[in-house]
Amino acid sequence: RIYVFGGAVVLGGLASARLLHVVDNWPLYAARPETIVAFWDGGTAVTGAFAGSSLAGLLAARALRLPLGFMFDISVIGIALGLAIGRIGDIINGEHHAIDCDGLPWCVRYTHPATLGQGEPVHPVAAYDVLWDLVILAVTFAYWRRVRGRSPEGRVYWLHGALYGGGRALTQVLRLDPAVLGVQTAQLIGATELVLGLVMLVVLTRAERKAA
Repeated sequence: RIYVFGGAVVLGGLASARLLHVVDNWPLYAARPETIVAFWDGGTAVTGAFAGSSLAGLLAARALRLPLGFMFDISVIGIALGLAIGRIGDIINGEHHAIDCDGLPWCVRYTHPATLGQGEPVHPVAAYDVLWDLVILAVTFAYWRRVRGRSPEGRVYWLHGALYGGGRALTQVLRLDPAVLGVQTAQLIGATELVLGLVMLVVLTRAERKAA
């Protein structure tokens, strides 16, 4: 049952991550709609994975009669590690374009003629994501060890959402992604995850204190 739950979370996350990518790049896909489902050719928006993986996990946990809060808590710890590993590929490919780095010592530029990266010195936003994902991994694991077995469960999941969303909303200002009315989709989603995560942490913590 655990493997079925994990598979559902992965597939749900891939589906919603692909959907957000298509929405963000609709002019490209509108001209070639047959490529919308061709996710194997690349093109996912990680910030979109939160909704799909959560919904799929909810449905799977209910169907398999698994403890929802516990399953979500242990899942997000692994997700943080997976996100960090995945960003290493983004660093190699140079596919996340960023603003000029203004002479900082850790600026990066890509010199290979076939690279997707930028030739001028820019912020290594994918590397920032790796570092932040590792911070999230450490914090959520430590918090899980502190609250595991205590009701209500699910707080590690919401902590992950708040940390990831807040970090992405901040680093997104360094990216050269499409924006509508000055706001990028990932910024909006990240800010929403931050607020929702903090609110739910407060609600669940109060519930524990009230029960005690």
